[in-house]
Amino acid sequence: MTLREQATQQADLLGRWLDDLQDVTLDVPPTRVAVVCVDLIEGFTRLGPLASPRVTAIIPQVVGLIGRLLDAGVPAANVVLVQDEHPADAREFAAYPPHCIAGTPEAEAVAELQALPEFAQFRHFRKNSIASHTSPEFRAWLEAADFDVVVAVGDVTDLCLYTLALHLVTDGMARQLARQVVVPADCAQTWDAPGHPGDLYHALFLHQLERNGVQVVRRLGV
Repeated sequence: MTLREQATQQADLLGRWLDDLQDVTLDVPPTRVAVVCVDLIEGFTRLGPLASPRVTAIIPQVVGLIGRLLDAGVPAANVVLVQDEHPADAREFAAYPPHCIAGTPEAEAVAELQALPEFAQFRHFRKNSIASHTSPEFRAWLEAADFDVVVAVGDVTDLCLYTLALHLVTDGMARQLARQVVVPADCAQTWDAPGHPGDLYHALFLHQLERNGVQVVRRLGV
């Protein structure tokens, strides 16, 4: 089988795997649930060189899920927003166009998140790389966190969300914690770009998360 044929076969397998994901309802006390939302900000949705309509399209699902979790009794302090906020000379700009510079609208949470009445009570952490765990404040929160379930949502599936969910699950493994990390596929997305087909990368990296112990579901019920 040629490499091209193998790639086509694997893409088909990934598509079937994604189609077969199941809806799951949480069955733990609300106070034992946290949700970490990464990079649902204007710079990846509506403004700037990395804005993507694919990512914009998940805003209603993410905001809706957070709202339902809050209504079910998840404390607002259990909702964590980790967001890009770069200096103008960020080293990351060697790999990506300048984006989400501190003090600009690109670095702000999307308006729909800010409209939630509990927004000011959420925990807000800033990061200067694709990896949430490079934020000292986020690392400190995670070190002290004690939850049965952590729900990871946001963008992009193969970069910031992937590194977030992978760190959440491997941190729990390393510390022998009985903590389940859940990623609802409808609350994650990546962009399309030359050489980066969004559908393929979205499915591939969700699948890789599942292979490493993350529970990937179609939609999360409360």
